[in-house]
Amino acid sequence: MTDVERVARAEQLVEQELPDAPIWEGMTFAGVAAEESTVCVDRKWGPGGGPGGGEPGGVAGYVIVTFPDESLSEPQEGICADHAPAAETPVAPVDLPAEVKNEPGLLVSSDFGEDWPLTVPYAVVHCDEKVTGGRPIQLVTLDTPDGDTYAVNGMAKSHTNVPDIEPVWAANPDVDGLKIDISPVIDAGLNLC
Repeated sequence: MTDVERVARAEQLVEQELPDAPIWEGMTFAGVAAEESTVCVDRKWGPGGGPGGGEPGGVAGYVIVTFPDESLSEPQEGICADHAPAAETPVAPVDLPAEVKNEPGLLVSSDFGEDWPLTVPYAVVHCDEKVTGGRPIQLVTLDTPDGDTYAVNGMAKSHTNVPDIEPVWAANPDVDGLKIDISPVIDAGLNLC
């Protein structure tokens, strides 16, 4: 299917999806090929259409149509120019020293992307079991590239002399005062016990 054919088909699909109600009468559709498999379709109100009999040609949002399955997104506010596919940021490879490459607890920032909860490019997690008060506990710690060791889970923080992970725990860029979720690091450590 050519771009022109996909755009025409997408406009048709978006129009067919509208309910049969006076508010939608006279609506116009203008599609643009966004990527090889998607078309973005701007919707504009017809005369007397839209909330409160809005003005003709007013923006009625846009819909993304994905091919070849011809699936439609929920209508979005704004116009197609507002829709920009998220650009993938290339992840720089992490240069790992030979002595850690085969460590079972090796965690690398490039494997986590934006969810990497540490300020170092990699870490090696460890899990040690200890019996305290007659019951077993699991202590998760991690080693950083500079050789420092930190307590990751609560048990390691309260049952070792290892410093808290706070100095290498990354701040959440979206929420002031919070940290990025550390649970994947804890889970990786607990899986080693």
